[in-house]
Amino acid sequence: MGLSSCQPDHAGHRADAHRPADRRKTPSRLCAGAVAGGLSLLLALLLALPGHAADLTLATWHADLSRDGPGLLLRDLQEPGPDLQALVAQVTEAAPDVLLLTHVDFDAGGAALSALAALLAEGGAAYPHRLALLPNTGMATGRDLDGDGRLGGARDAQGYGRFAGQGGMALLSRWPLTVARDLSELLWRDLPQSRIAADDPGHDLQRLSSTGHWVVTLDAPEGPLTLLAFAATPPVFDGPEDRNGRRNADELRLWSLWMEGGFDGGGGAFRADGQCQS
Repeated sequence: MGLSSCQPDHAGHRADAHRPADRRKTPSRLCAGAVAGGLSLLLALLLALPGHAADLTLATWHADLSRDGPGLLLRDLQEPGPDLQALVAQVTEAAPDVLLLTHVDFDAGGAALSALAALLAEGGAAYPHRLALLPNTGMATGRDLDGDGRLGGARDAQGYGRFAGQGGMALLSRWPLTVARDLSELLWRDLPQSRIAADDPGHDLQRLSSTGHWVVTLDAPEGPLTLLAFAATPPVFDGPEDRNGRRNADELRLWSLWMEGGFDGGGGAFRADGQCQS
């Protein structure tokens, strides 16, 4: 079963006369029912757990949990203002059993995620099991991928981001989570019938995942459930070369190939540089 955000992550390949830089912020909203590609969470749950769908609720949220620099999210969570208080209130009101957050900053110690979980627990929504892996967002490539003549820009990273870990993903759950595979290191060119252009400036190093692709096992009371979590780049904000559109399509197609049994992820190993908190 796939889990993705209600709205795709920041992207924007490059800005020029044909494609102005994307300055918009995606509005935060909780979503329990639809994922990228039109897949219904309810339908997927019925297929995965016949007779038990009503016992388990899943939600995704492209939340406003990213800041302009590392450590700033933790600072804000320690003294939450009205916006964060409203976010916490919305989550605690919905109280899903499993929540996938996208557009949430990653930190190596998991401090921000722990602080968020503490606020949610105070509101009555306890999530003792949490997972965050180092995302591709903001991960430097050392390459001028957007063609602006400068290195180190947000669009030069593996996934759009001004610093490593900006706008990643996190899973919060009432029940234990185990990472089965992390496919986030898969190179775009290595996906079967990849849509990456032969002359793409990152052809030899560009990862497929703009944020990440995780295969996670949920130890639910009714039995184990496999979650396929990701956040794809928007298929817009570029020009006639349609780089974002082609990458978005391949990010979605990875899960189609996986579920059909036609691709095993190329043998990529699980990256152990994230956190799984229980």
